[in-house]
Amino acid sequence: MADTGRIKLMPDIGFRAMAWMYKLVGLFFDPRKRLDRVPLKKGIVVVDYACGPGRFTFEVAKRVGPEGKVFAVDVQSLAIKTVKDKAARLGLANIETILVDSYDTGIADSCADLVLCLDAFHQISDRPALLREIHRIVKPEGIFFMEPGHMKLSDAREIVANSGLFHLTWSQGHDMQFAPEPES
Repeated sequence: MADTGRIKLMPDIGFRAMAWMYKLVGLFFDPRKRLDRVPLKKGIVVVDYACGPGRFTFEVAKRVGPEGKVFAVDVQSLAIKTVKDKAARLGLANIETILVDSYDTGIADSCADLVLCLDAFHQISDRPALLREIHRIVKPEGIFFMEPGHMKLSDAREIVANSGLFHLTWSQGHDMQFAPEPES
């Protein structure tokens, strides 16, 4: 991974290999089933943080409907291009892509009903910065839903709890749901 000075960037070849692997895995495990545990409702605003090639983005957009909105956020320009192109092909006008070079998304304060971080937390080098940004953009009554990826669940839970920004409200398997702590 190349270092942009803020976030480590995966080379395009690595991203393409990851996207191909997701397609292969998708033949045996439908990624939409993971979303059955996510509290998605029509009309809500969702941030898909570290969206990658859109493995979950498009199904989330369908579930929140045209009255909802999905911000697809990633550091990889190829990820953003992939999501933008596929959203156009699928006619999903409720997806807005955001290319970032830091953890700051530029999304308005307290606008997200739900922030997803699925299979990505293990790749985040500055987790406190990520958690501060998620806390900033999620509504006070909103939800931070995470599946930490390739790291121990207990480690991920501890990192989030120790941030002082969220508390665990639900956990099943590798999925965890957090509520934001009030600002002090």
